[in-house]
Amino acid sequence: TTTSSTSTTEATTTTTAFEGTTDRVSLPVGTEHTALLTDVKVEHLPGIDRVTFQFRDPGAPGVDVEYVAKPTADGSGAPVRVEGTAYLQVHMFPAAGADLTGETAKPTYDGPARVRAAGTTAVTEVVRSGDFEANLTWVVGVRSKPEFRVSTQPDATRVVVEIAA
Repeated sequence: TTTSSTSTTEATTTTTAFEGTTDRVSLPVGTEHTALLTDVKVEHLPGIDRVTFQFRDPGAPGVDVEYVAKPTADGSGAPVRVEGTAYLQVHMFPAAGADLTGETAKPTYDGPARVRAAGTTAVTEVVRSGDFEANLTWVVGVRSKPEFRVSTQPDATRVVVEIAA
């Protein structure tokens, strides 16, 4: 009597679904002062496009993030041109791109008002649409209306918006 056994091993792939929303997300203020913007970064990571707003001092501003029909400038309501077919508005407060505590304003963010996205899947560009009276607003142009998630990192002084890609 001859006995044989065969063993097969199949490769398995684990896919984690992106846990996000297309509804408005609000996070509380995590600072006692006006958060001063120093950098805006757009990058592609596996499964997501990430937009990071970096601030100078400890603590993160409050944030409201939502899809809007048409991007507009804070205050005037004038249309703001943003590449994409959907627009994710990121409103941060109290936050600014300049330190107004001295006799003259000192810019803390000296980057462009329009940040092009290179190598991203969902994000086309990120455009500043307001910076007035401690209200800082940027609009993320996206190619469709994907889910997103938002986090603040008070120790690292960041607001991070991740978009399913």
